[in-house]
Amino acid sequence: MGFDIRRLTFFVHICEKRSLTAAAGLSSVTQPVLSYHIAELEKAVGEPLLYRRSGGVEPTEAGLVLLAHAKAILGAVDAAEMAMRERRAQLGGVVSVGLLASIAPLVAPQLLRECKTRFPQIQIGISEGTSLHLRAGVDDNRFDLAINLRERGDNASRSLLFEDLYLCARRGVIDIRKETISLSAALQHRLLLPPRGHVVRALLEDAAHKQGLTIRTEVEVEGLATLKSLVAGSIGPAILGYGAIKEEYESGAFVAAKIVRPNVRRELVLDEAVKRRYPKAADEVKAVVIRIIQGLAK
Repeated sequence: MGFDIRRLTFFVHICEKRSLTAAAGLSSVTQPVLSYHIAELEKAVGEPLLYRRSGGVEPTEAGLVLLAHAKAILGAVDAAEMAMRERRAQLGGVVSVGLLASIAPLVAPQLLRECKTRFPQIQIGISEGTSLHLRAGVDDNRFDLAINLRERGDNASRSLLFEDLYLCARRGVIDIRKETISLSAALQHRLLLPPRGHVVRALLEDAAHKQGLTIRTEVEVEGLATLKSLVAGSIGPAILGYGAIKEEYESGAFVAAKIVRPNVRRELVLDEAVKRRYPKAADEVKAVVIRIIQGLAK
């Protein structure tokens, strides 16, 4: 073929350098090779493209016409290559993130805002649920990432944040005047608690057992939204992680005190699926999620 990219590149180099020798060095080929390809170009156009003079070479009138088109062609090729490189480098795909229901309202808006600004080609899918639901979702690769609670015997997950547990209630239901309360004082109340087997319930039972204390339950509630609605409805106090009550506490709807003597904390961890469809995108989203979670510390 007469007009291939390589020949047009050689021709542009010759016209720019006005020398076959200099153009050969720039093109990393020998001068005879350049002469051969220019001769093939001239056969293709049907007329001479270069004047050979004692001081070098310069394009003929036909050569000037071809030079303009050759530069445009090579410029378009460079632009196409750059566009494809940028496309390969650009993050994209779908990243599914599982969030605990207790922190999802705090994390999801920040996550979506930042990813929309920084990674517009990444589509974020968010699901909220219990720790059991999230762990199963990671195990069967429905979630690329999940923020979960550390359970007994779980040593594989990455620790992100230790979150204090708080005794909380609707304002006026119980008397909370200080920022902290001992575990023994907190357990004087009949509590709204998640059922046995829930991570927070297990943490409380372990701490109470070590202190020789008894937990009194008003109602066992499966589901954070329902539990909080009962607290808001003045049914009784509850013990929850700070992230679960942050909005109500800061608005003044709930009163709360951090449990101390001993401190009782739940551990937020990161779980990752073994198989991820868009690993690079998932890594970028993971970095954002980690930063947001660690920013929840009170």
